[in-house]
Amino acid sequence: MSFIDSFMQMAVLFLLVIVGFLCNRCKLMDEQFDRRLAALIINLTAPFIILASVMGDTLPKREDILPVLIAGTLALLFMVIVSFPVTKLMRLSPEESGVYKFMYVFGNINFIGFPVVGSLFGTEAIFYASVLTIPFNILVFALGVLFITQGKSTTRFNWRILFSPCLSATYLSIIIVFFQIKVPHPIAQCSSLIGSITIPGSLLIIGSTLAGIPVKSMFGSPKIYMMCLIKLLIVPTIIYAIFLISPIDRKYADVLVVLCAMPVASYGTMLCLKHGIETKTMAQGTFMTTLLSVFTIPLLAVML
Repeated sequence: MSFIDSFMQMAVLFLLVIVGFLCNRCKLMDEQFDRRLAALIINLTAPFIILASVMGDTLPKREDILPVLIAGTLALLFMVIVSFPVTKLMRLSPEESGVYKFMYVFGNINFIGFPVVGSLFGTEAIFYASVLTIPFNILVFALGVLFITQGKSTTRFNWRILFSPCLSATYLSIIIVFFQIKVPHPIAQCSSLIGSITIPGSLLIIGSTLAGIPVKSMFGSPKIYMMCLIKLLIVPTIIYAIFLISPIDRKYADVLVVLCAMPVASYGTMLCLKHGIETKTMAQGTFMTTLLSVFTIPLLAVML
């Protein structure tokens, strides 16, 4: 895909973020509305878009499951390993170090990853992205909390996370693919219609959430820009180079590289609020990576 084509795809998605921003400023959306819409997306529409990705006329192959799961998990672990020396070289305070590690490792797979890979690679790529959510969700609520709290959290890993609506839909989609089950057309169409709410809804929420950040606080510091460069371009490029010399199929590698280049996960701000951690740095990182990804993801798409 050319830079122009992929940039136009990203521009369309970012325009939806801007619409969400304007809706908040016009009082059509607020924090309470965002919270309820996010709950609807996480618990209903996102699971259906995952299911719809395996309910088309052509199913992904059962052989797709294990390579995506293994390669995706290894890519996440690679980013975890990289986060330690990078944050050390940046000479961050102990409090900042944990927040930056989180930002380096965890991208916005659910809210932005699904729309982006669906736009760039087609609906089959959403299935690959959903498989990656299995190790992602385990790590974000186990290792991610430790990063943010610097190991001081008393929160135990909740095994219910493994049976959240999105992960349950992922397990069901894996079963559908593994046994090559043909879902009746009315069910497939209904799932597709409900799932289609996920992309515009999630991007509107991101825009509305960003509207709550003071303009002066949005653009961050030189450290934030360094993090953006490493997270959005350098690390994904290294992962892509590793995939090139590995036996993994390119159709998996391309999707996983783009997913590794996602902006900072929106979970970060929520976890900071929950554990009483200052949210300014996380909010700046979320905004800047979301803004810059409009340009960096097309650059990666040209490279792939």
